[in-house]
Amino acid sequence: MRKSRWNEEEIQSLLKQMPQVKDRRSKEAIYRHIEFTSTSKQRSTRIVPTVVSLAAACLFVVISVSLYSSSPTNESSKEQQPKMSITMKAKESAPEQNRTLQADQAAAVSSRVIMSGKAVVFGLPDKSAQTIIPISFVANEQIARDKQIEAAKSQLAEWGLDSRWFDGVGLSAAVDHPDVWIVRLPKTHPVFSSGSTGETMFLASVEETVRWLGGTSVQFFTDTKKGIDLPNTGHLEAMTISPKKRAYYFYQLDHSYPLFLAPSLQEFATIEEALYSMQHVTGDLFRPSIAKEVHIASVQKQNDGLVVQFAADSSFSDSAISQWMLEAILLTAKEFRFRSVTFTGGSVDHIGPYRFNEKIEVPVAPNPVPAH
Repeated sequence: MRKSRWNEEEIQSLLKQMPQVKDRRSKEAIYRHIEFTSTSKQRSTRIVPTVVSLAAACLFVVISVSLYSSSPTNESSKEQQPKMSITMKAKESAPEQNRTLQADQAAAVSSRVIMSGKAVVFGLPDKSAQTIIPISFVANEQIARDKQIEAAKSQLAEWGLDSRWFDGVGLSAAVDHPDVWIVRLPKTHPVFSSGSTGETMFLASVEETVRWLGGTSVQFFTDTKKGIDLPNTGHLEAMTISPKKRAYYFYQLDHSYPLFLAPSLQEFATIEEALYSMQHVTGDLFRPSIAKEVHIASVQKQNDGLVVQFAADSSFSDSAISQWMLEAILLTAKEFRFRSVTFTGGSVDHIGPYRFNEKIEVPVAPNPVPAH
């Protein structure tokens, strides 16, 4: 037999240049297949270094798959069937379509609300400019609110939301009227050069932000000049912040971003209608926050409290989704001016930190994000 001119470094270099291929089998299955193939052939009396033998085996599998993929019998179905592939992964990843509502579902479920204390909230448009998502930072009672707002603004990062509308914007409560908020824009703010959609998203962001800050109206300034002149909206000096009654749905840009609780675009006359929509909302923007396996038997109002009774046949199969469902209901109850919610029934005594048959105060704010 002629001595091979390939040394170990050359083989490793060749393998690095080859295209990456994937396989659904585990690395143990691939190893057993290689071992079986190797033992069925005549063993060589020459001992080959371990690294070289493994590399040669992998090279053999790759070449075999390549030949199979390019064979004439498979050419006609190449566009209809995915190519065979190999990967040296010990665990197969979850299918892409099943990831939408699986982010952050670790052993310790991350809450989507702030339940106590104070918070600074910003309303940010989603990337598609279709809705506003409120996100919150835990506030420090030892620091003035305007300073906390500035600190929170500097920490606005990309969570699949559009945070540019607060660049350079000053937010502060009026000295004599704490429910009136001053919004001061620089002349270079992007809203002055944006289209009608940009103006709509900016004003909706300001409205959502000031609503969570407890404001009832806004006064606009461009630097020191009163009012803002928008290309499509026109001259605007003030805006009234009206209360709303909305439902809360699930929103997630994709599996690489966190899941948020998002208010509905429309308002509802009753809490019952809002809860119904939370289970039956359709479209590409929102996902139902109440699973179809969960059945609400009754909704009772007790002064400023709400009692939500689940039917005994309700199924709470996923701890994360079930907890976020309760938090979406709590936020919806807050929209309808309820101060507490009591969950009953469902053949469970608690979901996450929320115990059934006990009053739960409505949240302080939705969608907490980490402060740095």
